[in-house]
Amino acid sequence: MGVRVFGLVGVVLVALVTTALAEPRDPRDPVRLRLGTQAIDGSRYMKDILALGKEIEKRTRGAVQLDWVSGGQLGDEGAMAKLIATGALDGGGLSETGLSALVPEMAAWRSPGMFRTYEEVDRATAALDATVRDQFTQRGLTFAMWADLGFSQVFSTAPITSLRAVLEQAAPWITLPLDGALTEAITSGRAQAWTMPALYMLAIGSTKAHAMTDLRYRYVVGGLVFSHEAWSRLSATEQQVVLEVCHEREARIRASWRKETERGLTSLRKSGVALHTASEAELAAFAEAATRQRMAQAKQPALGELRAKIVAAVAPP
Repeated sequence: MGVRVFGLVGVVLVALVTTALAEPRDPRDPVRLRLGTQAIDGSRYMKDILALGKEIEKRTRGAVQLDWVSGGQLGDEGAMAKLIATGALDGGGLSETGLSALVPEMAAWRSPGMFRTYEEVDRATAALDATVRDQFTQRGLTFAMWADLGFSQVFSTAPITSLRAVLEQAAPWITLPLDGALTEAITSGRAQAWTMPALYMLAIGSTKAHAMTDLRYRYVVGGLVFSHEAWSRLSATEQQVVLEVCHEREARIRASWRKETERGLTSLRKSGVALHTASEAELAAFAEAATRQRMAQAKQPALGELRAKIVAAVAPP
């Protein structure tokens, strides 16, 4: 008798839980999504991110609200990527470091010398947009929009005599992702030369660098990503609105951050960071070496195909 009663209670409990899970969300209850970012409060990055969230909240009539945890409070991007992948964090605004941690193929965007201008970047991201979104979808994630972290410049603690010399000096640090390990190497003085976007350099402190080159060593992609668990909490209509707002704001935000990057470069020069202008011969030698490196990397199946598509998209029509 006891077993039969227990079994009956179990069936009732399962039925109740199933019914509760199947009940639609009360439209009066907003979905609050917790997102992480390395962006610092008060920065141009953070102001634009918050404005994006306000627009999403407005367009969904308060049904979807983004709560940003700024300044790397949730850890570096590798840590945030793990939280997103497991559903412990609803999403984040990530640089290539976090994006590659979620989708390893995104490392294909890190190749040096692949882009020379913002126009080339725009052609490539537009051409590969559907491919990238699909790569995230295959891993149960939603890639909502591209972001713009800018070109990485080469910085040095000593005067730069030649492009080749400073790149050789930066070699131990060039392959490091933009995270705490690289920052620690710079702030501790272990790194004598390195590459990173201008705004990252300003955040660390311009006094750490005494010289920089005008070479756009490589481009740093970024993006807004949502976890599967978070995205599934939105209705189909809400999902569509979020994607529409992201699409509408994408170009504006990228333009804003590019403008801020150029201001950052000016600020670095005004702070006393000497600018080394690479000669045509130096730039040609760098382009040739970068091409050889991409050809060697093309043999890696996971990255080669995507990298080849990126290079093809960069080529002028």
